[in-house]
Parts: sequence; C-alpha cells; structure tokens
Amino acid sequence: MSIIKLAFAITLSAVPVILSFVEPAAAQRRLRTNTYSQTGSDQQNALAQFNLVNTARDGSEITDSASDLRVGLFLGAIQDYISGNGEVCINGGNLGFQPNCPASSINTGRYVLDANGFLIFNPDRPFVPNTIPFDADLRAEFIQDDEFISYSIVRPGQTEPVLNYRLYFASFGFDPNQAVNNLSYIQEENILGRASRTFTSSDGSIELIGGDVLIQNRFERDIPNAVPEPSATLGALAAVSIGLLFKLKKKQV
Repeated sequence: MSIIKLAFAITLSAVPVILSFVEPAAAQRRLRTNTYSQTGSDQQNALAQFNLVNTARDGSEITDSASDLRVGLFLGAIQDYISGNGEVCINGGNLGFQPNCPASSINTGRYVLDANGFLIFNPDRPFVPNTIPFDADLRAEFIQDDEFISYSIVRPGQTEPVLNYRLYFASFGFDPNQAVNNLSYIQEENILGRASRTFTSSDGSIELIGGDVLIQNRFERDIPNAVPEPSATLGALAAVSIGLLFKLKKKQV
C-alpha cells in the first residue's frame, strides 16, 4: 500500500472515533406532555382536547416570557388544541347507559382508562372534532385580592381566550409564585386539572362553570437538538487530511 493510500485509510478510520467524543451543542431535551380533555357540566361529554407541553416545536424550552412577576406567559405551551364532542366512558356505564363501553380493570375512579392511562370514549359517541387543531399560549395571572390564579388559553393574534380557568391555590397548598411562573411546576402538580373553568358575564363578573379538565396521560420523550459541532469537526478533519495528502504527494514527487 502506498503512503498516500495508507494516510487516507487512517484518516477515514479516525472519523468515527473522533465523532464519538464530540459533545452536541446542547443535550437532548425531554418533552413533557400533559394531555387534557375538557368536559362539560355533566362531566361526561368532552368538548375539547389539548396538550400542555414544556418544549416548543423547534425543540427549545418554553419559559415564562412575562416581565411582571404576577403574570406568567408561556408561548406555544398549548399544542394541538381541538374542539369537538364525544362521550367518555364512565365506570359502571357498561352495565347500563353505555353498553358498549369496556369495563375498567386498572382504576377505580370515575372514568374508564386504557392501559396507557388515556380516557376511553364511548364507541357509540366517539370524539368528533369540529375544528382544525391549533397551538396556543398559556397565560397565568395572580389575583392577590381574591387569592386565586387565573389561567387562560389564548390563540396567537387573538385577545379573547379560548378557555378560562380559576385556581384557589390555598385549597391545595400550591406555591402561588411557582403556579404562575414555573411551567414545569404547573405540569407536575397538574394545576389545570385542579382548576375550575370560568366565563366572564356581560356585567364583567366571573362565573364558575361546572366540569372537569381531565388529565388523560402524562408522558415524556427525548427531542434531539441541533448539533452543529460534528459538522464543523468533520470540516476541520477534512482540511487536515487534504493537507496531509498533498504534503505526502509533494514529498514523493
């Protein structure tokens, strides 16, 4: 084997070894998702579904972008919001008014869940979307005088919230600062699952609406970030290799 060929072979064999030691620009992020279904006042008919996430679609972490400590604004924290209508299976419903719903074997709560913890819909009345899914922002505001926190799901470019919630944090022992400014805390403590849905009446007063925000499941997965360093390393390695080859060739001439 010629010296040039030997040098080229050594260079190629060194590439995977070098890459194995290259650290990515940023470590992989964990996408944490709480999936919710919003029921009506009967706590049985689902009117909307959405995901509360801690990672934007571009892989970046979602943090509080509000300057006021009494306000939390998490841009893009609501993903795949979709409204529609469907009936969730109730425990024991298969014995009467929901004959085609399965019996629950993994929980003793109000609702029938599958093996992954997701709500099961009545086969006779499955969830039927009536809108195109969209992403939205989550806004939290500490109302000091009334000792509650207001949560709103707001679609970008609109002023009227899609949904409003109110949480009396003292009843659950939540840290009000964390419940406003920390998205991970809001997820881990299932804050929205403890809040009550509200609407603003014509006279400006806030009225509570019966019904639950149901957490269907909580899951995580890795999201790899962009890793520009390996490309730069390969470029530098290629430049060194070419220089070495030219130098060896020049010596042979």
